Amino acid sequence: MSNKEAATSIIKLVGGKNNISSLIHCATRLRFELNDSSLADRDALKALPAVLGVVDSQGQTMVIIGPQVNEMYAEIMRQLETGPDGQALDSGPANPGDNAPTTAKAPKKSWFDKLLSTISAIFTPYIPILATSGIIKGLIDILAQSGILPNTSNTYLILAGAGNALIYFFPILLAFTAAQKFGASPYIGAVIGAALMEPNITGITTTGNVIDFLGIHFTAMNFSSTVIPIILAIWAYSYLDKLLKRFLPKALQFIFVPLLSVLIMVPLTLMVFGPVGGFLANLVADGYEFFLNSNVIIFNAIFGALFVYVIMLGIHWVVLPLQLSYLAEHGMEYSLGSGGMGNYALLGVCLAVMVISRSKEERTIASSSAFVNFLSGVTEPGLYGVVMKNKKYFISLTLGGLAGGIICGVTKTYITNFAFTGLFGLPAFLSSPTALTYFIAVGVTLIVSFFTTVLLSKQNIRFKKPQA
Repeated sequence: MSNKEAATSIIKLVGGKNNISSLIHCATRLRFELNDSSLADRDALKALPAVLGVVDSQGQTMVIIGPQVNEMYAEIMRQLETGPDGQALDSGPANPGDNAPTTAKAPKKSWFDKLLSTISAIFTPYIPILATSGIIKGLIDILAQSGILPNTSNTYLILAGAGNALIYFFPILLAFTAAQKFGASPYIGAVIGAALMEPNITGITTTGNVIDFLGIHFTAMNFSSTVIPIILAIWAYSYLDKLLKRFLPKALQFIFVPLLSVLIMVPLTLMVFGPVGGFLANLVADGYEFFLNSNVIIFNAIFGALFVYVIMLGIHWVVLPLQLSYLAEHGMEYSLGSGGMGNYALLGVCLAVMVISRSKEERTIASSSAFVNFLSGVTEPGLYGVVMKNKKYFISLTLGGLAGGIICGVTKTYITNFAFTGLFGLPAFLSSPTALTYFIAVGVTLIVSFFTTVLLSKQNIRFKKPQA
């Protein structure tokens, strides 16, 4: 089945074009928000050759595609005839037989589903770039540690700038996607974020200093690498945007909406939303650090055993901002290492299935899933193509990740750059001072998950008796 045919089928099986409220994608999933989720035929979707699985979470219907998700997303969006911003969907019928209702009401979401959906939409576009940044920083750190590339050389500084850019200027990029999600202009949002990073402002906003605006004194904070303050500010800006468009004549909106938005929101962000967002961020960070410091072994064991399931359900977006904030503030992070053990446990399961399975089809799926996991840490093909087909493998997956997480906790293993697991992310993990113990944990994880899978499947292995 071609991408074109698969895209047509997916559109039809989620209830048709009129049933799609919005569509985004992450590394492996199409994330549909549907007007009426009951119209989606999940069994038929799972039966499509291009679909690895279907998950309902965060108020979204997630169709698991795998590494080819970019091409599938582009084809679906082409067929939906989207506007230039990639968000507005054509309301016409998907095909002559499409009878999806045009007035369907979206089911009411819980506040938690709304939160997860919002965080996912804001962060999803930057995940591949975050991984790329980690690889670049890992490579130059290794070269600097080996003496090949001095960290004072222009080459090092240029490459370091490329690697650090996303994290340092995160407020600008998050402002763009947050404004998209909240229904405001992403370009005005990006300008508000950029203003906070402008040299004149960064020169006076040293965290903790008391400065003033129009005689109003407030405590300043530095916005580089922050997450919560800018998202909170753009959420407030989205309401200001609607208010201005409601009261300003259309002839004046072209100039005065961006003018008033920037003039109002930049000072308000510095004076109100920055400090409030910083306070909330500190509360969350303190809770995260309390959990980490209370028992580092249990902390890493939990991440090792269970984080792969958090990813599977698509709710890792709640944890990722905490990890990135901790990494930006401390220059190191524990759970990004131990949390990746589940990916290697899955690799061990797939490798075992390649060896013990008598089914050629199962061996083929396991080998391709193992290859993708080994290269880039993508787990969905293995999770939905191998583990979901035999629930016993969940035991192997959990025990393997648990073993690796315990080793990470005992040895206090941490990483210094964000990256996906797998070969492509290797430089980020090699650059950590605790790289040796990290890879010991990876090895133990693979061994435990591999042999647990073999033992659990032992009753299914039959050896032919030699001919007399």
